[in-house]
Amino acid sequence: METPTAQRRAEIKTRTSSEIKAKATEVYARWGLSLSDAINTFLVKSIEVGGLPYDLRPEGPSFDAIAALAYKAPLNADGVAVLPAEWDDGDE
Repeated sequence: METPTAQRRAEIKTRTSSEIKAKATEVYARWGLSLSDAINTFLVKSIEVGGLPYDLRPEGPSFDAIAALAYKAPLNADGVAVLPAEWDDGDE
């Protein structure tokens, strides 16, 4: 396999949106990489692992995302949560 310092002569052309290109360029610039360097790194890593170099399964929601949807019960004067009456399951 070629070394990372081998001269790059092969050309790959691809299409994407201007927005994706700009955002990706910004992300990789923070790492000191050009978009071309980043794509080449992706290709080299793909060869190393024999496939895509990342997991395609969707990530689960973050704690913050779940907390934003969670029920937030009001507290009584003692600081105890007051739950809706319809939640009473009769076990107390």
